[in-house]
Amino acid sequence: MNPWKCSEESTRRAPRPSAASRGVGRIAAALLLACAAIAPGAAQVAAPAKAEAPYVPTPTAIVDRMLTLAGVGPSDYVVDLGSGDGRLVITAVNRYHALGGRGYEIDSALARFARDNAAKAGVADRVRFFEQDLFAADVSAATVVTLYLIPGMLGRVEEKLGKELRPGTRVVSHDYPLPSWRPIQVVTFESDEKVPISGTTHSQLLLYRVPERR
Repeated sequence: MNPWKCSEESTRRAPRPSAASRGVGRIAAALLLACAAIAPGAAQVAAPAKAEAPYVPTPTAIVDRMLTLAGVGPSDYVVDLGSGDGRLVITAVNRYHALGGRGYEIDSALARFARDNAAKAGVADRVRFFEQDLFAADVSAATVVTLYLIPGMLGRVEEKLGKELRPGTRVVSHDYPLPSWRPIQVVTFESDEKVPISGTTHSQLLLYRVPERR
């Protein structure tokens, strides 16, 4: 018999509960109310962080242009903020022979996909992908940082890079400029691969060097 469920007959026959049992009942009720009050808050704390920028993959031809513009080579360590499927970091190591690299991607499925892609490309020992907010990313080892982010984020990104990167570190931004740094080179071109992404063929890449700290 289920002790928590009483029929009408058993209720009529039940003896009057003692003071002690009534006290236990009140405690149990209080605990149930406390659990109900805590549960919504607990669910809120456990909610995953949301991406500030939508995932938009950089076309393969533009990946090559970005890495070429940055002059990536065997002595470089490349960090991609918002790394998606990992193509930029993987290409930097696999085709441009960068020393290593890492990507930061808040979407867990994309981060796993990037790790799988690195393994398939045979570079998993030299690249790492982290499921993490880019504003919490460790960029200190980078000699090159790559970006394809929305303009509303770039002020905070610029501030972070200025504080955490060594002066002279190269930064390449796809399409959107950093708000106060002056690029040392801007490349504009047309790319049919951009049409499904932005509705236009126009593209630009901006190369920066991290300025000296004041």
